[in-house]
Amino acid sequence: MISIYKRTGIILLAMLLIVLTVTVYRRRQEVSQPMVNMDMYWYANFLSFHFRIVLNSGVFNDRVNVINRITPDSVHFDPSFNEFIFVHNEAESLDLPSNVIAAWPREDRIDGLIAGFHWAVNRTEDDLISTLGGRVRRPVVTLEQFGLTYPLTVEDFVGNWEKVNELFQAFDGAEQTFIVNAAVHGGPMVD
Repeated sequence: MISIYKRTGIILLAMLLIVLTVTVYRRRQEVSQPMVNMDMYWYANFLSFHFRIVLNSGVFNDRVNVINRITPDSVHFDPSFNEFIFVHNEAESLDLPSNVIAAWPREDRIDGLIAGFHWAVNRTEDDLISTLGGRVRRPVVTLEQFGLTYPLTVEDFVGNWEKVNELFQAFDGAEQTFIVNAAVHGGPMVD
């Protein structure tokens, strides 16, 4: 027969294990979500923005360091990076606290991105008919549908990024790829 002291000890130990398990589970749930808005990262990544992240007093500008620090499943995940902001240029990012990740449009591509967005918005239904199947690939869109006005500006890509991203997502995948790839050359070169 087990003494009352052993039984009490076993019960207390079991309760302690339950409390520890619940605490660890809750802690894992807390950090299983990114600390920053991932839509912001993906928008900046797809549009080839520059990044700035401070790691161990070093400054890095590559998107791999950023995604590794903000993705909870990464071994390099760092919940101290809890803010992601858009700025207009590198100079605006220099005085930000080290917990802030900054991104801004590349000078060598922003005019091409703007031209690409204008090209995609100006496409007619006839332009959007697929050669495979003859269906319209996407609806015709306007800047106004997304709360934007012509011409798009760098400010739109920074300050109105959610609207610009929503517009970008309205384009089909081939258009998105074409816009981003053509941006380095000043935008789509079409007749």
